[in-house]
Amino acid sequence: MTDMRKNPLPTAANATLGVPGLQTTAPLRYLPGSLILGLYAVALIGPLALAMLNPTVPAGRFTRQIALGLGLFGLMIFATSFILAARYQWISRPFGLDAVLLFHRRMAVAGLFAILLHVALMATRQSQLITKLWIPWHLQLGRIALLAVVTQVGASLYRMRLHVEFERWRFSHRLVALIVLVSAFAHGLYSSEAFAPLPLRILVLTVVAAALISLFWTRAVRPALPQRLVYELAEVRSLGKAVWQLQLKALHPDQQLRYLPGQFAFFSLPHAGAEKVSEEHAWTIASSPTEAGGLTLAIKELGDFTATVGRLRPGGRVLVHGPFGRFSHALHATNGREQRVFIAAGIGITPFRSMLRYMADGPGDASALLIYGNRTQDDIVFRDELTQIEQSSAGAIRVVHVLSKADAAWNGERGHIDIATIRRHCDFARGNPSFWICGPGPFTQAMVNGLLAAGIRPTQIHTEAFCLVHAPVHADGRGRTLKRTTTLLCAAAAAMILLFALVSTDFLSARGGHRRMGHFRQSTTRPSGSNINKAHRDRLP
Repeated sequence: MTDMRKNPLPTAANATLGVPGLQTTAPLRYLPGSLILGLYAVALIGPLALAMLNPTVPAGRFTRQIALGLGLFGLMIFATSFILAARYQWISRPFGLDAVLLFHRRMAVAGLFAILLHVALMATRQSQLITKLWIPWHLQLGRIALLAVVTQVGASLYRMRLHVEFERWRFSHRLVALIVLVSAFAHGLYSSEAFAPLPLRILVLTVVAAALISLFWTRAVRPALPQRLVYELAEVRSLGKAVWQLQLKALHPDQQLRYLPGQFAFFSLPHAGAEKVSEEHAWTIASSPTEAGGLTLAIKELGDFTATVGRLRPGGRVLVHGPFGRFSHALHATNGREQRVFIAAGIGITPFRSMLRYMADGPGDASALLIYGNRTQDDIVFRDELTQIEQSSAGAIRVVHVLSKADAAWNGERGHIDIATIRRHCDFARGNPSFWICGPGPFTQAMVNGLLAAGIRPTQIHTEAFCLVHAPVHADGRGRTLKRTTTLLCAAAAAMILLFALVSTDFLSARGGHRRMGHFRQSTTRPSGSNINKAHRDRLP
């Protein structure tokens, strides 16, 4: 146990201040989520507005201008994706890293459709863009970008079905993303007149530069920085069938990870039988902030790397980057009468072990109900410890085990966790309960669907996923906000593209309108500065 006078317990009041930071007791300052979304919207839609407002962008056919707007929108989506995926704390803190990465995936799909429509509309004017093998080099760059982005998005969405190793996928994902960004930017710069206005170029260059800096930071700078969060692998022991507990000891006691119960971090473990550390892997911290002696991980053999965890030997160096995540009861204040219902399956018990131990060690009357599903008694992870926590809590913490393949001697719940099981132990009508779910994807989705069908509001449901890259933020408030934000951004971009096409096309001139955003011009002439763009026009097909 730690000295509470030196390490005060985090609460919902101070959890967003000094507690979850990195080796600091000073309050951490983060940009509000609304400001971050505003900056993202400016980076995404700002170039369209600048292209529309600048009178030096020459007129063209309506479909061509729509295509230019779509291409510019797609480019900015893939440029900002580097920033979203860089795991900046100031971005992930307000939303949760799982939500940020899911938003990144959804916007990437929107960017893919924008690029496909861009190519389709341009090809309606010049079919040789598709039919001819040899075209000017700047248009070939567009082809390269198109093929790369289709490959990248497709591989990301179907990696699990294609059985591609995670580390191999991550390396190729970053490489292909870089190819997309560089080739698409060069293609647009040398092919499109829309890049002519200087303010637009400055904004696009700023975002592209930020993307490249983010990639350089994550791949070269951050790994090379002096690692203050260095731990030693102190113990490896079995917790049951293909589940291993790793105990990490801080090499510098005054430089330890400060985190909230239920949060996760990225760990670079030593390869089995090798001196070098592995690629980073995200795991939930099973220990509680109230426990001294380092960090505890519980890892199940689910993939190529985790299958080697049991062969690790104590003494290796472990690098830690974090903490991340918002799946923590400490971030959600209650009035003391609300029920917390923790629903876990298999290794999904990990964040709840952290939260329950934290509740048991801390002051106050924190209470919770844990409903934990497994196949057999031998599969129950942390069984003895969960029993000890329940017995020492004086009824504040209840643990209900549900076994799908229980033997004849089992006296507890049988079958699979469903709404009927939850109702037998939780009164939905009392105390505005909150439900916290962690387990395999199908299990989590079934629990969310069942709770919603039972009348539980989405804001009462909190979920955590096994796989961070493909993490679905299901029905909680963050998930709904993500969907609305994605829809609003795409709708705003569509409106801006349409407006850009209207004010920069001959469409208005054909109806007698010769004024475009305060700039007078004859429909048969170009602005006086059009000679600046002549070289660009000559390169268009």
